[in-house]
Amino acid sequence: MLYPIRAVAKLTGLSIDTLRAWERRYGAVEPQRDDRGRLYSESDVRRLHLLRTAVERGHAIGRLAGLSDGQLKDLLSYTATVNEGREALAAGVAPTPRRAVRPALIQGVMASIERFDYAAADRELARLGALLSPRELVHQVAQPLMLHIGDEWHAGRLGIAQEHMGSSLLRNLLGALVRLYVRNDPPATLLLTTPSDERHEFGILLAAMLAAGGGLGIVYLGTDLPAEEIVKAAGRTSAGAVVLGMTGSEEAKKSMGCFAQVVRELPESTELWVGGLKSEELAKEVKKTRALVIEDFPALEKHLIRLGAQF
Repeated sequence: MLYPIRAVAKLTGLSIDTLRAWERRYGAVEPQRDDRGRLYSESDVRRLHLLRTAVERGHAIGRLAGLSDGQLKDLLSYTATVNEGREALAAGVAPTPRRAVRPALIQGVMASIERFDYAAADRELARLGALLSPRELVHQVAQPLMLHIGDEWHAGRLGIAQEHMGSSLLRNLLGALVRLYVRNDPPATLLLTTPSDERHEFGILLAAMLAAGGGLGIVYLGTDLPAEEIVKAAGRTSAGAVVLGMTGSEEAKKSMGCFAQVVRELPESTELWVGGLKSEELAKEVKKTRALVIEDFPALEKHLIRLGAQF
């Protein structure tokens, strides 16, 4: 069924002038035409509903118009989740986990990674970075991308080179967040790294993005750093907290020795946070020390807010 523009204005709640502007300036929809004017399909009307809702939630039409209907639905679903999370964090309560949205927003990035098209993947991430807030970008794009790359690698559909490409892309994204959102005089600075033999980078990358997006200072040192270097860097940067990513995997057994040395030598005035632990036994050992075990990203956000982050 086809609808004239006046009927579409009533169905969507958008003015005729807005409908014409969205079509002419942004190509939001492409209605058919006859000798009487524009004719909109039911799919056009559904898309206009999605666009109107997203605009009402604070997104710019110029950034929304290029998204598919699936991406718009994901954006709206996640915006609701983010709003709930903000309310929970403001009340000092960890947000209730919800089912992850379908990763439509990362499909273009994943397709580029699969074909080793670094430039295309970087452009798509930059576009999403312009559309979403830092926190939305982490939860809706970076984290699903990390999980999807990991799943595809374990299934044998992605190689190590593509996994490394994903890490490189996320490091670029982190750099952009640091340039755009970190304050000149941050309330606290975090140092993020992994101890010796720990080479899984995604967790500390996401933590660094959240911290940077919240306006904290970050010193990102990558992976596999000896204890003495971690302690020295924390002192030189006056870090309020050192964030260590530790999976506790079989190939990273030496990381516990490095961790123990950091616990001994890091000044008491500097907090020590540990995240990413996959082993309950290892988590129990870490909890016996002064280190704070970060169970998940909502818990991380609560502690970032405690240090002065604003989301």
